[in-house]
Amino acid sequence: MSNYNSNLSNKSYFRSIIPKDLRGNFEGKDEFRLSLRYVINGDTKILCLKLKEITDKLFTEIREGMEYLSLDDIKEILRIEVRKQIKHTQHYYLGTNVFDEEQTIQSLEIVSSRETKMKEELYGENIKEYEKELDKKLDGILSSLDIEIETNSINYKNLRRQFIQLYLLRFDWIRTLIKETGKFDEDDFRREVDTKLGMSLFPDLQTQTDLPQSHSVGSTTPHNSLQSTPISKGLDLFIGEKEDIRDKTEDEIRNSVKFLTECFGDIPIGDITKQKSNIIKSHIKNFPKNRTKNPKYRDKDFHSLMKMEIPQKDIIHLTTINKHLGHLSSFMIWCVNNGYCNTNPFTGMKIKQKKSVRDERDRFTEQELKEMFSKQNYLHYTKVEKDSYYRYWVPLIGVFTGMRENEICSLYLDNVREISGNQRSKRWCFDILAEPNRPDKRLKTQSSRRIVPIHDTLLDLGFIDFINLLKKDTKRKRVFEELDYREGTYGRSISRFWNNRYLPLLGIKTDKNGFHSFRHSVIDHLKQLGVEPHFINELVGHSQGNIDLDRYGKRYNPDILYNKCVKRIVYQTSNTRGIDFLSLKLDWKKIIV
Repeated sequence: MSNYNSNLSNKSYFRSIIPKDLRGNFEGKDEFRLSLRYVINGDTKILCLKLKEITDKLFTEIREGMEYLSLDDIKEILRIEVRKQIKHTQHYYLGTNVFDEEQTIQSLEIVSSRETKMKEELYGENIKEYEKELDKKLDGILSSLDIEIETNSINYKNLRRQFIQLYLLRFDWIRTLIKETGKFDEDDFRREVDTKLGMSLFPDLQTQTDLPQSHSVGSTTPHNSLQSTPISKGLDLFIGEKEDIRDKTEDEIRNSVKFLTECFGDIPIGDITKQKSNIIKSHIKNFPKNRTKNPKYRDKDFHSLMKMEIPQKDIIHLTTINKHLGHLSSFMIWCVNNGYCNTNPFTGMKIKQKKSVRDERDRFTEQELKEMFSKQNYLHYTKVEKDSYYRYWVPLIGVFTGMRENEICSLYLDNVREISGNQRSKRWCFDILAEPNRPDKRLKTQSSRRIVPIHDTLLDLGFIDFINLLKKDTKRKRVFEELDYREGTYGRSISRFWNNRYLPLLGIKTDKNGFHSFRHSVIDHLKQLGVEPHFINELVGHSQGNIDLDRYGKRYNPDILYNKCVKRIVYQTSNTRGIDFLSLKLDWKKIIV
């Protein structure tokens, strides 16, 4: 709309209202004006009519240059959104530790909670607010494609509804991956979209299911340059993108992907099919444990091993099988995301374990702890002397903190420090963190970064006196410098001493316990006392399973964590009899000279 205006101050101007559908082309402005100050009065109306003709023509030309939302546009936008939702699902799945049953349960609960919240937003009048938020996202997408936005059109409303349907489907996909049912791979996701939306977004997948599967394992189809990349090169690129990866983790990934190259050779990544993944899985399920150490297997190549009938007692554990399949799946997801192949053939291939994950590792009973830390056993076998301090302190720290083995063994002297509590007084704590200037200090997960208050029993046993005596050696940096850094960890020596010597000597060792059982002991001990899970998770460095707590919440003050958790770690063999840890006290001034 255009018009001519004149006010009392005799300032005339031409005014044109910009149509709503075109305001995006004028940086959001709703009108523009042109001064007619120097136009002769008799000519103003003639000029305004001419200007109106020009602006109307301009608006028409802009509209003719714009595209309207067509069915093909909807399909292409939805295909892109499906890709995004699949990636989101994979990221969520990879961010869940499926080997930790508690975190798995928490993740599933979070997914259900978010699904319920979304469905509530879609109910009744609430849907109007939800649609407004979705309109903002669609406005950005359509504007970037120069497609005119008509929110009242049938095609637009259809697109909005399909987006909502996709978001709802995503919850099912996440649950499927976390539960490892094996029902879906990425093509299955796309087929389900076509079934639910009825849009025929991926017609190629519909025809593929009808094709006879007569091609052999070695057959190939034409690939582009990326899909022709050898596995070894793709693996190097995959590892190279992982920041601050531990040596041990890198070795594990390479050993898992090595199954592919040993079985099929260094083939193009695009040749890795579902059929090949099934062959690899069958080989992994029959692979010997400790292959490089056991004289029966260490001199055999891969194909020779696969021809052998390996006894069940020599085959790798089910958890290890799933770890290999997990590494292979992670590698292939990266390959899909970076264009080296179209699908991940290892999705959903992990084997469901009959036993609960929490049952795979036993905690120590109080009676076992009493036996382990009895004066006659502990002091005799730990033989505290120079270069063996770790045998005495590492298990004691483990049983009173639940810290991981390498977290204890990698402590530097300055990681033991006083930190302010709620009051002015300070509290002695372990500062568990990754340090860029110390490449040997790495965390297992982001949640592992934490402050752990030191238990009173450790203080009473003289731990701080021990630390202060070590500090007198100005060249000493680490608490347990007698431990060597090998294969990404300082914990090999304590594992061998504790798991291979000490526990077997006491008759306590089983295939379900070891040094890591201290961690289970602390967690279960606090759980049975009714300590709230978020306090326990903070103490031991587990994810809270809640984005608000994990990302935005500050760490608990050391005094809070001490009062809620640490001081409640009291081991008793009966209601009146506690384990006498103080009988282990030594005079460190006589030991450290």
